[in-house]
Amino acid sequence: MTRTVYVADDVSINIELVESVFRNDPDLVIRKAEHGKELLDSIGQNGLPDLLILDLMMPIMDGFDVLERLKPVRERNYFPIIVLSALTDKQSIVKALSMGADDYVTKPFFVEELKARVSNMLKLKERDEFLNTSLDVMESNLLEKLQMLEHTQVEVIIRLGKASEFRDDETGRHIERIADYVNLITDELGLNREQRMMMRYASPMHDVGKIGIPDGVLLKPGKLTDDEFKIIKLHTVIGGKILGGTSLPLLELAREIALSHHERWDGNGYPLHLKGKDIPLSGRIVSVTDVFDALTSDRVYKAAWPIERALDYIEEQRGKQFDPDVVDAFFTIKDKIIKIKQTKTDGPAMKPIIMQIIDGDISIEQSIERWR
Repeated sequence: MTRTVYVADDVSINIELVESVFRNDPDLVIRKAEHGKELLDSIGQNGLPDLLILDLMMPIMDGFDVLERLKPVRERNYFPIIVLSALTDKQSIVKALSMGADDYVTKPFFVEELKARVSNMLKLKERDEFLNTSLDVMESNLLEKLQMLEHTQVEVIIRLGKASEFRDDETGRHIERIADYVNLITDELGLNREQRMMMRYASPMHDVGKIGIPDGVLLKPGKLTDDEFKIIKLHTVIGGKILGGTSLPLLELAREIALSHHERWDGNGYPLHLKGKDIPLSGRIVSVTDVFDALTSDRVYKAAWPIERALDYIEEQRGKQFDPDVVDAFFTIKDKIIKIKQTKTDGPAMKPIIMQIIDGDISIEQSIERWR
């Protein structure tokens, strides 16, 4: 491997002497400079050295000035420096070493000594390059693993959200639409990219607490009794419990949404009867989108409302059930919301198909085709 060695000395015979030491080494390329400025200009034109042999007493710019100017460069791209100087006083030696020189050789020098010093410094350079390369590989692998872990967390959250929605939204597309609605509204409200992504991935978990609600209550086709409605309300608390106790910001946001998406702007919501901006913004946003999508979807206890009727309801509840700012953002992007609703339509319900499989009316293969 070819290495470039710069030699800076104002005495040409000294440069020639250093050149003669390494003339027979095919792996070394020698570049010369008679003063500090010429050296720095050469580095600027030809690139950084693998090693610098530097005299201290030079005209125009001396070796100490060179050491000072190269300090920030070497912090980013290290290369060793050997000072080769006639200065033998301790003050000069200490000053040069404290300014970043890696080694100090006094003139006149022994040829074999200089060869050994250069060899050691180049090995130091190679070791530094190896460590930096290894670190880059490790950082790359770590970043890849962190990205994979983040992707896995998001995937688990989405799947768990779908599992919870299967309890009463038998097609599972409700949470897909909620995520899209939320993404549009957070963008309209001016949230930054990270906040929007967090909201998009956390919002599908808003009803995860339904997992803990009995089917007899959750899927009741008729009107709920007061006691049954109290049980339904518990899905917010259950969701908070399921998602609580985590250090992951995404799950913590999902917990916040699960707990607060049924709170009302006027304070008459549940479970904590929060009012106005005491309700987390995340819950206020999901509240509007959840109600709109639920109203316009078929459920076991009701038929889907026409979109215009649902929009009228959202507008009527501005400042009552819903945050006025969120409602305003919702209506600003109303056409995009409607397009998502119409594009991501509900497919065939799963539970009736499951009953048909059990009764022998259709095969599993036929059911898979229907679910595609």
